[in-house]
Amino acid sequence: MKKNLSLQTKITMLITVLILASIGISILFVGKWSLDNIQKKVEDNIKNVSLILASSPDIKRALKEKNSTKVQNTIHKLLDRLDGVDIITIADMNGIRYAHPNPNRIGKPFVGGDEVRVIKEGVSYISQAKGTLGISIRAFEPIFYREEQIGFVMVGVLYEEIKEFRAHALTTIFGFTLFGIVLGIIGALAIGKRTRDSLLGLEPDEIVYLYKENRAMIEAIREGIIAIDGKGRITLVNDYAIKILNINNKNVIGEYVLDVFPTSRLLDVLKSGESEFNEEQIINDTVILTNRVPMKDGDEIIGAMASFNDRTKVKRLAEEITGVRQIIQALRANTHEFMNKLHVILGLIKLNEIDEVRAYIKDVVKEQEQVRFFLMKKIKNPTISAIILGKLNRAKELSINMELDENSYLEKHYKNIQNDNLVTIIGNLLDNGMEAIVKKEEDGEIYFRIEDVNNFIEIEVHDNGIGIEEENIDKIFKREFTTKVDEGGIGLFLVDKTMKQLNGEFFVDSKYKEGTCILVRIPKEGKI
Repeated sequence: MKKNLSLQTKITMLITVLILASIGISILFVGKWSLDNIQKKVEDNIKNVSLILASSPDIKRALKEKNSTKVQNTIHKLLDRLDGVDIITIADMNGIRYAHPNPNRIGKPFVGGDEVRVIKEGVSYISQAKGTLGISIRAFEPIFYREEQIGFVMVGVLYEEIKEFRAHALTTIFGFTLFGIVLGIIGALAIGKRTRDSLLGLEPDEIVYLYKENRAMIEAIREGIIAIDGKGRITLVNDYAIKILNINNKNVIGEYVLDVFPTSRLLDVLKSGESEFNEEQIINDTVILTNRVPMKDGDEIIGAMASFNDRTKVKRLAEEITGVRQIIQALRANTHEFMNKLHVILGLIKLNEIDEVRAYIKDVVKEQEQVRFFLMKKIKNPTISAIILGKLNRAKELSINMELDENSYLEKHYKNIQNDNLVTIIGNLLDNGMEAIVKKEEDGEIYFRIEDVNNFIEIEVHDNGIGIEEENIDKIFKREFTTKVDEGGIGLFLVDKTMKQLNGEFFVDSKYKEGTCILVRIPKEGKI
């Protein structure tokens, strides 16, 4: 039978392949870039040198005077001082050399055949040709004397030297590549081992089997089971517990335990770390007999669990059947065995790395009420979610239909924007919109949008209320301006003040007796 690869081996192999592929692709691009860069630097260097030499008054004058000795002496001194240049040749319009690294070549015709363009066309260019010293990369530059071309300069680098540069560059690249591969493989092995250790040495198929086994055990026990994490959120509940407690909605996973079971003492056990056995308790009008124990990972308390049963049923069972104590002990033994396995599941939940656990949570999670789900998904900042939710409830009280734009989105935090700033803006804009609708004394609608758009946060409030008279539009953000009899006119003034602090801007579009639209734009980086 073929043995499956372990999770550690699979992770190590996957990471190693990814590293090799990434480094392979990188070396192709980096290697090509390095070689091209070497070539370009060589060409730029010899081109610059050729330009300097062609512009030298001494060389121009000596070439015009056909003084090869003076030209050769000048070039010989420069060649000794220049890096990255092997050949400098000065020739006249007939291609006769006036300077050359080998003095014996002076007075002889230029060799290579690539000098034709500079003589006939008087242009600058780079070429590759074989001369008396070997194959070289050459830069040609015409030499002009009083706007008349009198010859040319050729500056070259032997190709063998360029090959050495390239070989050195490739050796360096391959050296770093090999180091990266070795380091990557070591890292892959470390990650694989760490992953396996974090899963308590279990393979994925073993975790799946353990999960199914524990789930079957939970449902088989004729006793209610509830477990919470370190934050008091329900992580596990079996069907028998739902039945005993008369809970209509079975999807309570992720809910705060006191929201589902207001008289639960699991939070006390979580805090004290002390077990409680055979305690009577009333939950949702049901008297239960319960055992509560903390769940630990080493010395750290990571949750708490309760097993319980309807006391009336237990009592009736005790009256009808002898040996009730033995039955309860058996139930406790089952619970203890379940707890041992539950530690694994809860440990995986804490690590948040097991897809099977996530899938289970998703399958049983309670369907959230539409607006709350929208806010939790779209508005990451709980403070802003709270103010929006509060205004939604207020709108319902006033019989106003408040619509939230489905594109609304807000991150949890922004560097330069505090929660109280957004609360001031959103709260006052929505309050004013609702008051305008109430004034109109007709069916009202208010539209709200808050959205992260490029570099701005946009807040838009649109109502079909009484609107603003044209002569008052420029006054509404001034302190103490109001059209209300007993109000001080501070709300929109605070909006204006906050906007100035945030370097934001707003736009008002209003028609009297038709409605108002206010758009606010706040730069996320603190400036426009």
